[in-house]
Amino acid sequence: MHTPLALPAQRTVRSDLRGLSTEIVTTIAGIIAAIAMVALNVASQRALDLDILGLTYAFVLPAGAILGGLGAAGGYYVAARITSTLPSRRTLFEMLAIGVSTWLLMHWVDYVTLRFDNGTLIRDAVPFADYLRLRAEHLQLTIQGPSGTNGTTTPELGLLGYVHELLQVAGFLVGGLMTWIFLKRREACTPCSRYAHTLPLLQRAPSAAFDEVLRRANVQLDGLAERVARVVGAKQLVGLNLSIATCPSCRRSWLRPGAVVMEGRYAAERRIEHAYAITAAQAAALRLASPVRARAA
Repeated sequence: MHTPLALPAQRTVRSDLRGLSTEIVTTIAGIIAAIAMVALNVASQRALDLDILGLTYAFVLPAGAILGGLGAAGGYYVAARITSTLPSRRTLFEMLAIGVSTWLLMHWVDYVTLRFDNGTLIRDAVPFADYLRLRAEHLQLTIQGPSGTNGTTTPELGLLGYVHELLQVAGFLVGGLMTWIFLKRREACTPCSRYAHTLPLLQRAPSAAFDEVLRRANVQLDGLAERVARVVGAKQLVGLNLSIATCPSCRRSWLRPGAVVMEGRYAAERRIEHAYAITAAQAAALRLASPVRARAA
């Protein structure tokens, strides 16, 4: 027999255990992804003499580090989707931390494996902190042209080596931040703490076609024109996107519109940060009225 006091206590313990297990899963996934990125980089260095994580464009854009941050934080992304862990400040901190940890792990692997010409391990001669300092000050960069042929090597960077390493750390942080933003943009039902199933209904649709689909489904999106105007600004409007999201738990559905604009020479979507709740009947009518779904069928 459960007393009224015992039931809430059991729910609290159950939710605490679920939260703890979820945190363990996401942490382990992040660690595995970080190790995998470093292992891939070591394999590339030994097989192709290519330091993927150290690739830099025009001396200032740490392209390899950004890629490493994306890959390392990707473990958190996958685990968050599987465990239905919604993005939070904690997950942001963990994704940023795993990016910096990947940078540190990359150098630590070099530190424990590299040898002097006489065969002595570097780790037996200098502490890790001194290794990082010496590496930064004596670092030389290899400059390659667009053809990928062997290029020239710069002199030792000296104090500029610290700037280079700071750019590398910033690159790993940017990669982690980008992954968190990708996760945050996923449609989710906050009350249920579940990621939603999304279905595209319209893609780059003209305003007339967009309005016709809504009319046939008897759906009104109040204030949409003003919201579209705000996100488009002075850009050229190419068309409108529309997706339907459904929570797998409570089955609640909502619409997410987006405006497609020209960003330079390319078209890009600017999401409307407002979700429009719809009924189950309206969701079914929209699926039937959608030309995207009709072509798929």
